[in-house]
Amino acid sequence: MSVLGALALACGAPPPTGAGSPGQPNYVAMGDSAAAEPGVPDPAPPPGCQKSTHNYPSVLARRIGATSFTDVTCSGATTDDITSRAQPTSSGPVPPQIDAVGADTTLITITIGGNDVALAGDAAQCRAASLDSPPCAQRFVTNGVDSISAAINAQVPVWGTMIDDVRAKAPAARIVLVGYLTYIRPGGCFPDQPVLPTDADYFESKVNELDDRQMQLAAAKGIDFFDTRQLSVGHDMCAPPDQRYVEGFVAANPAAPLHPNAMGAAAVGNALADWLARR
Repeated sequence: MSVLGALALACGAPPPTGAGSPGQPNYVAMGDSAAAEPGVPDPAPPPGCQKSTHNYPSVLARRIGATSFTDVTCSGATTDDITSRAQPTSSGPVPPQIDAVGADTTLITITIGGNDVALAGDAAQCRAASLDSPPCAQRFVTNGVDSISAAINAQVPVWGTMIDDVRAKAPAARIVLVGYLTYIRPGGCFPDQPVLPTDADYFESKVNELDDRQMQLAAAKGIDFFDTRQLSVGHDMCAPPDQRYVEGFVAANPAAPLHPNAMGAAAVGNALADWLARR
C-alpha cells in the first residue's frame, strides 16, 4: 500500500497576486466531511453541514493569518455540491460551494471525492464479526471489474471540470487539492477494528487510488496537491486513541466514525501551513 509522495507538489506557475497578500490570503475552503470534520468540537454553522470550528481549514486559516476566511465545507458533499447543486441538509439546502469563490479569492483548498464514489459508505458496511466472516471486498468486484475503481475513473473528468470552473471564478487563486489521510494500516488490527485484514487492505488501496488519481489530475491541471498520507502513517484508526488522527468504526475521540478527529485536523492544518510557507 503506497503512502509515498507525501506532501507532494503538482503545480504550475504561481498565481498572480490577488486582494490578499501571499502570506495573508483571502481563503475559501471547500469540500466534504473529511474537511468539515463532523463531531469535532465546536460546531460551526450551518448545523446541517456538521462542520467544526477546529477543522483543518480553520487551523490553516489561523496559522496563515488569512485576510478573510470562508468555510463552505459540508458533510456529505459531492463534486456536484461544489459546482452546481444546492446541497440538501437537515437544516435546509446550502448553496453550491463555488458561490463563495470570487475574483478576490487568493487561496482555495478542496477535499472531495469520497462521496462521489461512496467509499465511506461502502467501508462502513464491512464490519466483520469474526475472522471467519466472508470478505466484504469481493462484493465490489464482478467479472474482474472493480466497481469502486470504475467509479473513480469515471469521476476524474468531473473533478477536472470542477477545477476549471473554480479557476474561471477565481483566476488569481492558488488552488490546492487536499488528499485523504491514511485510514488503516496494512492488515488492519482485528478485532480492535472490526474489519478483516484483506478488507482493510482493499479499502485503503481504494483511498490511495483516489488520492493518486487526484494527484495526477492536479499535475495535469497545473494546480497543487497536498498529500496527507505520509504524515498520518502510524496515526490511523488502529493507533492508540491518544495518537490517532482518524477514528475507527466506533469513535474513541469526539468525531464521527471513520472520520478525522481534532488531532488529525491540527496535523493537516499545521502541515499544510508549513508547506504553503515553503512555496
